Amino acid sequence: MKKFLVDDTTYCATTKGSGPVLLFAHGFPFDGRLFQPVVDRLATRFFCVALDLRGFGGTPLGSNGHNSLGAPRVKMGRFADDLAILGSELDCELGRKNAKIFVCGLSMGGYILLEFLRRRPQMLAGAIFCDSNAKADSEEKAKSRLYLAETIDSFGVRNLAENTIPTLISPKTAKNKPEVVETLREMISSQSALGIAAASRGMAVRRDLTDLLPTIEVPTLVLGGEDDSLSPPESLDEIASAIPSASRATIPNAGHVPPLENPDAFANAILEWHERIA
Repeated sequence: MKKFLVDDTTYCATTKGSGPVLLFAHGFPFDGRLFQPVVDRLATRFFCVALDLRGFGGTPLGSNGHNSLGAPRVKMGRFADDLAILGSELDCELGRKNAKIFVCGLSMGGYILLEFLRRRPQMLAGAIFCDSNAKADSEEKAKSRLYLAETIDSFGVRNLAENTIPTLISPKTAKNKPEVVETLREMISSQSALGIAAASRGMAVRRDLTDLLPTIEVPTLVLGGEDDSLSPPESLDEIASAIPSASRATIPNAGHVPPLENPDAFANAILEWHERIA
């Protein structure tokens, strides 16, 4: 595990491989372990960086992980700024100053990727948008995120894991891959209530970026699990159709977390896409 000073906190990340930098931005409420099964497969083509976002895994929330009232909150733009700083640090460390990077964002990581595209498209060689959407939360969904932020201490992170896992995975995963269920349970249960509250508040106030999609000029891959009930294939089809020259891939036997459920197909989709755009 490597550590990188990023503004007011220290990002923890697993790095492996050679080639252009590929940053992985995980979903909620996970950490960099979400992408561990695909790092070995992709390290032959990329310098893979599976990071723990601010407030998750081994990365502290930091002083910038709070709003003006002192409550824990990290907006998607703050996460995107962190990735930009980390990407620049890696380029310098690897002797590739100002080299463009790839970013793969899943679920919440997809929201972060869109903010990155809005703020710093010139830094990107390509974007991989996974199991996510471009819309802002509905009023009802935003209220539920804020409620979770207020009650997670009493509700308990382990209870959140047990309630969330059934919505994340394909029925095929639930039936045939108990090790994936256990990995998710351990990963979610190990997160801090503070980090969960901060990200929940940040997602609740994120902007609608559907108007950004037609302006995206970098090579983009839109992919997701065929059994994803949170970001169903038809919604990802719409996103891919809105992005000029976007590629689309569907991962079989997977729900919302295909890097864990079907890592071979997930990695192959990225490798095939990169082969085409290279």
